[in-house]
Amino acid sequence: MKACVLHKKGDLRYEDVAEPMIKEDLEVKVKILAGGICGSDQHYYLDGGIGSAIVVREPIIMGHEGCGIVTEVGSKVDNIKVGDMVALRPARPCFDCYYCKHHMYSYCENMRHFGSAATFPHVQGLFSEYVVAHKEQCRVVKDVAPEVAAFAEPLAVAYNGVHCAGDIIGKKVLVMGAGPIGCLAVSAAKALGADMVAAVDIRDNPLEVATQMGADITCNSMTNTAQIEAWCEHKGYFDAVIECTGNAFASMQSMKMLRPEGTIAQVGMFGAKTPNDLGAFAVKGLKWHSVFRFYGEFAPAVNALESGIVDPLPLLSASFKAEDCVKAMEAAVSPETLKVQVRFD
Repeated sequence: MKACVLHKKGDLRYEDVAEPMIKEDLEVKVKILAGGICGSDQHYYLDGGIGSAIVVREPIIMGHEGCGIVTEVGSKVDNIKVGDMVALRPARPCFDCYYCKHHMYSYCENMRHFGSAATFPHVQGLFSEYVVAHKEQCRVVKDVAPEVAAFAEPLAVAYNGVHCAGDIIGKKVLVMGAGPIGCLAVSAAKALGADMVAAVDIRDNPLEVATQMGADITCNSMTNTAQIEAWCEHKGYFDAVIECTGNAFASMQSMKMLRPEGTIAQVGMFGAKTPNDLGAFAVKGLKWHSVFRFYGEFAPAVNALESGIVDPLPLLSASFKAEDCVKAMEAAVSPETLKVQVRFD
């Protein structure tokens, strides 16, 4: 079969690889239809890894956002059948460690994650003609276009961010960063009951998409500093923040715009620079909740796509055939795009 294989930094090839086979009774084989390129995929391509801890050490099939059609099921799979379309949850817990036994699956000590170089041998990803997954990684979807179903994974991240922000019904919510996760967080916050959602970014184009995704107000923090300052007055304006940039300054700024005893859901992952001014955090009784992946939020996210509660398509900048994966990756790393997908026609 064919797959999109990264050999090293900048060396992505569409080439033949061995087709995976079902080896366990609870596994499902899926023919991939479409998958989205994530920020982590971009780091693998541009840098050969993510920071210094996760480095590509062998050829790896990229991708962890995707959907496809079931072509084969293991002998003990009873809730999925051949022909079903499924959205794929990339994380496969061991279901046996302390955290799995306490239903804290995101913190599994033996986690395997599609398209990840965090372990060695690497876990091969979804940008291939076929993949094999555990049945718990598959969520059946009906009457949903593949390009929509492929948004299930990033939408679940956004849902977890909103979930970690606490009770937002009737509240004012700030989303910092209008990239793909930020825009999906806007839609998730509106869907889950926020009265008003504001999106902040330093680029105008993503803010226009955030409006299409449900933002009531947007602000370019580079050109409209007066609005940022106004939201900082009287100890803050917002009840909750979904921080999706991973930028230290943006995180510190959001604390100033958050009312006392509000919650920050820290979705964005910090790089080398971390917040160094926690003054607002210290004096306003804020709660700072780190957001790591998701688990229980996956099914609600798929339901939201299936029902049309969330329409992710304003985010889709381009779609490429898998054989054009290099063009797809180059488009994805461009500042002019938001979400780029590869498809296996």
